[in-house]
Amino acid sequence: MSPKFHTINVCGAGLLLLLAGCNRHGRDENASTAGTLPALVALGAKPGAAIVAQGQIEPSKGVLPIVAAPGDRVESILVTEGQEIKAGDILGRMASQEAKELELEIAIARRDEAVAKLKAEEAAAVAKMEVAKVGLQQSKLAVEQAVRNLEEAESGGGKLALLAQQLSIAEAKLKQLRAAATDRDTGRLITPSSIEQQQLSVDQSRSVLNVARRDAQQMIAEGKLAIEGAEKEILANQLAVTAAKSASGIQTMEKQIELLRLQLKTTKLISPIDGTVLSIDTKAGEPTTTTTPIMRLADTRRMIARAEINVVDLQRIAIGANATITSSAIRVPLRGKVKSISQLVGSPRLASPNPMARVDWRSAQVIIEIDSESVGPAAERIHLQVDIAIEAEPMSNSSI
Repeated sequence: MSPKFHTINVCGAGLLLLLAGCNRHGRDENASTAGTLPALVALGAKPGAAIVAQGQIEPSKGVLPIVAAPGDRVESILVTEGQEIKAGDILGRMASQEAKELELEIAIARRDEAVAKLKAEEAAAVAKMEVAKVGLQQSKLAVEQAVRNLEEAESGGGKLALLAQQLSIAEAKLKQLRAAATDRDTGRLITPSSIEQQQLSVDQSRSVLNVARRDAQQMIAEGKLAIEGAEKEILANQLAVTAAKSASGIQTMEKQIELLRLQLKTTKLISPIDGTVLSIDTKAGEPTTTTTPIMRLADTRRMIARAEINVVDLQRIAIGANATITSSAIRVPLRGKVKSISQLVGSPRLASPNPMARVDWRSAQVIIEIDSESVGPAAERIHLQVDIAIEAEPMSNSSI
């Protein structure tokens, strides 16, 4: 089999006789002549109960070309023609693969460094937050204690209550002295110095009370400020963690790694299917282009033949109809059944072996699924142009 799988046009002398006896629609009207075509003989159909056409053998899923990015170079081919392969098998290596692998390693290392740095910054911020939370709790406890102390000092028997009582007594005594000083009977007994001394006592008591009350309230205010400061420190560390994540660029690095992995994938020649290496079209050391595949693969476990049928004969063909496929390049006739009939109509692509045949007719593709016992020989002749005979309903008088 040619490694390039060029289309092979082979037809027996019987087909030329058949085409010579065709009417203006290209259909067989001479049963005795038609009987000489190997495909019809193998089909065993009654005269007029078969349609003959040109077709081509191929895998049911087609031939898959393996290509690489333009401008790259094939470093090595690790398979041979005819080798059976599995999906995921390495078929070869491109020259850019090593550079892409190194580039990916560097990108991953940078990502890992950024992740480690971010984790360290997060750990430091978390530690600071924990310290701030402890300080916050201590400040709250200090405020609660200061409030309780103030309440206790202002309650009966408390320090502030006693100071307030002393101030009240001193003020009452000062009031009494002043009243006595203005009394005619007792005024001579009250000296100005005694009033001044009592006034001093009142002022001292008031000052001591005010200082004690201010100290208590200041402790509460300082505790509240400490709470506010601890809360702000916690928030600042939380924002620091968020800012560190944004500044780390880890998400961008991840996208870059993803892109590099995709690029690396294009440098690896990996089989996407289970199948066979049909041909190797590029040698190691050659550069790649957009048009030349490196190799071609196919799953040959299921084979088909694409027959080009004259549109006027399509109504005579049914899904499941028997078909035979012959060529001088095939030892024995291949057998199969009609699998599908295309809805698309166009000009035939396969050249007729008869140079005098009409070219202005319209055709549609009929897919013949080749039987399992004929798959092996069919797989040896991929893209071979063949003669195909398909069982069909006899022509009606209206179609002649």
